[in-house]
Amino acid sequence: MCHKKHNRTIRQQLLLITLSFSILMGAVISFACYYTYHRFLKRSLIQTTDTELLFLSDYIDNELNNIDELVRYCQTNSKINAFVESSDNASTRKRIEAYEALAEYCQTNTSSSYLHRVVITNLAERYIQVVAANYSSTVNIAHSLPRQAFYEELLAPDYEDYNIGFLPDVFYPGRTKTITPLLKPITYKFSSSLGGYIFIEVSDDLFADALSNTYSGDGGLLYLTLGEHTYLYTDGTFTEADCDYTLLSPSAYTVESTNASVSHIRDSGGTEYVVVTEELKHSGCYVSQLISPEQMYPNQPGFLLLLMLIFLLLLASGILLNRLLDRTINLPVAQIKRRLIRISEGDFSRDTSIEWAHEFGDIGKGVNDLAENVDRMIQTTLADEKQKRDLEYKLLQSQINPHFLYNTLNSIKWMATIQGATGIMEMTTALSRLLKSIAKGTKLLIPLREELALVQDYFTIQQYRYGGTIRMTVTVDDDTLLSCQIIKFTLQPLVENAIFHGIEPTGTSGEITLHLYPAGENDLRIDITDTGVGMSEETITRILNDESVNTSDFFKEIGISNVHKRLQYEFGSSYGITITSKLGEYTTMSILIPRQKENASNV
Repeated sequence: MCHKKHNRTIRQQLLLITLSFSILMGAVISFACYYTYHRFLKRSLIQTTDTELLFLSDYIDNELNNIDELVRYCQTNSKINAFVESSDNASTRKRIEAYEALAEYCQTNTSSSYLHRVVITNLAERYIQVVAANYSSTVNIAHSLPRQAFYEELLAPDYEDYNIGFLPDVFYPGRTKTITPLLKPITYKFSSSLGGYIFIEVSDDLFADALSNTYSGDGGLLYLTLGEHTYLYTDGTFTEADCDYTLLSPSAYTVESTNASVSHIRDSGGTEYVVVTEELKHSGCYVSQLISPEQMYPNQPGFLLLLMLIFLLLLASGILLNRLLDRTINLPVAQIKRRLIRISEGDFSRDTSIEWAHEFGDIGKGVNDLAENVDRMIQTTLADEKQKRDLEYKLLQSQINPHFLYNTLNSIKWMATIQGATGIMEMTTALSRLLKSIAKGTKLLIPLREELALVQDYFTIQQYRYGGTIRMTVTVDDDTLLSCQIIKFTLQPLVENAIFHGIEPTGTSGEITLHLYPAGENDLRIDITDTGVGMSEETITRILNDESVNTSDFFKEIGISNVHKRLQYEFGSSYGITITSKLGEYTTMSILIPRQKENASNV
């Protein structure tokens, strides 16, 4: 009976989990399909819009380039220049020749149909013009042009062509068509002095025809921007738009055109749009298209119905799967398997989630007990290894009987003092302090100030040994670093190596520099640099990995490799010694350790 109760509980869990999983997967897949579909549709719509705007901008730029060619022709044509330089008393021959040259070029210019009038004036208020018959007037343009409201704006140094927008034709007020004026200077042929102006009235038909010829009309609202003026294009006409919208953010979608941009906006009514803008090559001119939500989300009810069918199909599949798994017990087995994987990866904590109230729960309890036993064994092994390292360090200290030597050297020091042998006294004092530090105990970490004192005593002995040919300087960037903890007898083997293997082989005097400075927020670095013979990369690798090539002369088996390993054992693998060197010039041994204060020392 108990067995049936256990099976019934497992079936209930399988039913709950399978149904929940089916519902969740149905929701996730439905949402993913919905999101992917609309994202793809939106991206395609943006790309299509950008392509249309790119063709449109190229079309407009081509027409405007034709007008630019007309301006350059007028500025460089000799007959037009001759007319500009003529005075009131000159013959009309130059005026006629200039007119004929201008009229002939306008006839061959492909954009001339969009020019209401092209006027050349000189400073004597004489002018010639090529004008369509239906825009002809009797107004003296050379006289009235400087008196127009837009004249000064067109001559401003920072004015960009066409940025003034669309204006009514002031020289033919009866026309409803608007124009955008263009005013360019003409200089004298052999000097840079101003001789006159080219005034062109460009019809808004140029832009309207471009939009109607290249724009399919299937998209959203289409806008033309000239400087600070934005116009809505509708059925061949332009209406200045009230751009009352809020820029939400740039779009994450990218387009192929380098002059295009995509952004999200919200109008005053709260409707959000995607706007694609293409910049023309003429500065300050843009064409933009607003993509409405209706365009981005077409046929939404039908797509939602399809998603609902997918969701129901997944739910039915989940129910069928539950029936197939009803006779199995794969969930507890899978959980126990995952628990074993975590144990193999080093997670030995007790997992009560596998201790069910049935037979598999007994297996789960056994797995947890096994993990805890393995964890205890590992902890015991680590503790034994630490104790072994401590005993090895104590054994290392016991290789010298410090008390006996300390008492003997103390007697020698007093004898040297009485006899005035200061050198013997200083060497004996330094050696006594070294031995006294050994006799202090087995404390592993000491403050840096104490370690530097030990190094200074050791160097005093070596300095007398080498007759004062070696020097050592200590630089500390921050005095608070002196209270940080370091393993005892870390610096001495490195200074010893700098003397014996760095400076001594040179046969000359040398210098050792100790530099203490912060390394980041939590570490400190100690650089020990000697002016010795240097070492190769092979030697550096061998020194850091082979005990036999760098054993200490002060303590047996305290070499650089030993010091490097002790630092990594104590502080972690990211700390220790690194060496940089240049043969014949220098060697720098850098120690990186964490900044541990005295109150956090390890014994």
